[in-house]
Amino acid sequence: MIPNESEIETPTGKVIRIHLDTVESTNSYAMQVLREGSEKLAKNAGVLVVTDNQTFGRGQRGNLWSSHPGQDLAMSWIVDSPPKVGATVFNMAAALAIVHGIRKAVKSETGAELPSAALAVKWPNDVMFWSNGGYRKVSGILVENHWRGETWTASVVGIGVNVGSRRLARPYNAVSLSDALNVVLEPQSLEKPTLISLQGYLKKITEGGEKSVVEEFNKELFCRDEEREYEVAGAKRRGVLKKIDDSGMGIFEWKGENPPSSKLHSSEVQWVFSLHAL
Repeated sequence: MIPNESEIETPTGKVIRIHLDTVESTNSYAMQVLREGSEKLAKNAGVLVVTDNQTFGRGQRGNLWSSHPGQDLAMSWIVDSPPKVGATVFNMAAALAIVHGIRKAVKSETGAELPSAALAVKWPNDVMFWSNGGYRKVSGILVENHWRGETWTASVVGIGVNVGSRRLARPYNAVSLSDALNVVLEPQSLEKPTLISLQGYLKKITEGGEKSVVEEFNKELFCRDEEREYEVAGAKRRGVLKKIDDSGMGIFEWKGENPPSSKLHSSEVQWVFSLHAL
């Protein structure tokens, strides 16, 4: 595995882009760069790890993230000095940055603005795209934090976006940008817009914009204020997700007798779709 290094000019400075033809996980590679304390981190505005072929991509709760060689985006951004905010707000900011990165890339490549309702963030940090009469997953985010004792010292923001692969015929609730828009997009076209969006949201929360990020996350929240089916403690329940608070807990209103707690962690709730639960 021989990395190819180049540079990306951004508003906050030069970012080193490490490109790998094949790697098991961009997040794992990025964490290795972080642990080794590379000079690249100290001398530049950041490091971005990308690959054409991620063979063992990782998602939330130990799930695998599927990507197709040369067709989908797999990248990890190393944040060497995280903002002095809660990790939950940082995760929210990352999810919102992906939404805006996709919007910028689509407009740049096609000249067309996506409708405001085309994208939504699914708690805790997936991105959904409206296609064929329903929302399907187009992107997943895995944020891994690095700690020294009780001090949060760095983060790796892993991002997967279904760009060119065909997903609609697959037996799970996913879609690619090519599926949804019927256009040909290259994975690399999303790298810089997404990176700049990430930098912008990092700056926002660093400068005291945590409250506005939480508000924006809830504004973009998938299925907010809609009654639907969830799975809680192994049982199907109908309820309404009202919001996500600044600690990352979901606030629900449940229907029926003996309702679950109105305040739950994302690991306690599964989203039920027609094909499976997420």
